[in-house]
Amino acid sequence: MQEQTASHSRRIESGWPLLALACGVIFIDSVGYGVVVPVLPLYAKQLHVSDFAVGFLFATYAIALLAAAVPMGILSDRWGRKPFILFGMFAMAGAFVFYALAKSYPVLVVARILDGLTAAATWSAGLALLGDRFEEKEMGSKMGWAIAAMAVGGIAGPLLGGTLADAIGYRAPFYAIAIACLAGGVAAVFLVEHREGLRSSSLGWRVLRPVFTNRNVLLACLITLVTTTGLGLLEPTLPIYFKNTFNMSRTVIGAVFGVTMLLYALASPVAGKLSDRVGRKPPIIAGLLATAVVTPFLAVFKNEAAVFVLMAVLGASLTFFETPSVPLITDSLPRSGLLGEGNQYGAAFGLLNFFWSLGYALGPILGGALMGSLGLLSALLVYSALLVALSVVVAALMPDQKAEALSAGTSP
Repeated sequence: MQEQTASHSRRIESGWPLLALACGVIFIDSVGYGVVVPVLPLYAKQLHVSDFAVGFLFATYAIALLAAAVPMGILSDRWGRKPFILFGMFAMAGAFVFYALAKSYPVLVVARILDGLTAAATWSAGLALLGDRFEEKEMGSKMGWAIAAMAVGGIAGPLLGGTLADAIGYRAPFYAIAIACLAGGVAAVFLVEHREGLRSSSLGWRVLRPVFTNRNVLLACLITLVTTTGLGLLEPTLPIYFKNTFNMSRTVIGAVFGVTMLLYALASPVAGKLSDRVGRKPPIIAGLLATAVVTPFLAVFKNEAAVFVLMAVLGASLTFFETPSVPLITDSLPRSGLLGEGNQYGAAFGLLNFFWSLGYALGPILGGALMGSLGLLSALLVYSALLVALSVVVAALMPDQKAEALSAGTSP
């Protein structure tokens, strides 16, 4: 009897334990993505491969994620979120063991592809799980915590990777992430999923049409595409500008981007909760316009302190249009109850994941082309113009859908 009670107490079904699980697996995935950045390119060069081969190695992650995001989301609608979260964690552990043990370039490519596939599973199923289990009136807040977990993981990953590799050796950061993935997978074992009716749903166009033709879902994907395109544009171009203009060291450049992601993480739950109270549209438009105003000034002010302030403001303003676009998806699709049997959230978040990755693929290409032909200021002005145009599209096409006011201290 005591064993049954203990087992029941470890079940993860709703509330803060469920939110912690979803945020935890997203955090682990984000840390793993960042751990690779300061370590893998140097190791790949030790294997005597070309610069093109190193670039292709990194591209295989995005290619795998782009290919798998929507199918895994669709299948999670049919088979449940738990199998894909378990796959994401345990297979990611395997990918990082491959990274650690690889002694040839092809093994690294296999590890990178598997890493991308697991990210598709974790993100699509993890966000859909939150959509399944929480009510609309608190969806922005809960999705905000998930975005914050991603941002904190993005800060911690490169720091952990570089520190462990320098202190212990190349394999150490990969083994550390593999252990974290195993812990996340064990936690996911206790997730309780009500699967009645899941397998009876069809995978045909009749079921998927509400996702792929829904105006708000497509707007959310467009907002995400613009967000990650902007980040993809800034991340490779600003470090070069900071080095040339201020002679910043790598440590200071890392601190500048760390401040941006820190403010992004802190502001995400605030932006999500605000959108629960006033609706998704007002903060999205305000965030788009604020980011459009702030971004060009990065190339205007020639003062390091001003750069830190501007990058902090940029991190906060980005989240005010990016975070509310995520719960916009669950607002706009039918659900069959709080546990979400038979909904299409997996397909929708798979589609969102696809556009997220596409933006990160397009951003560096766009940034390099604009920097080469126009210079940084003009490139940032082009991005600002894109943000303003998107704000007009959102104002014209997104319905004024004010969310229910939350009572003070709402809890899951």
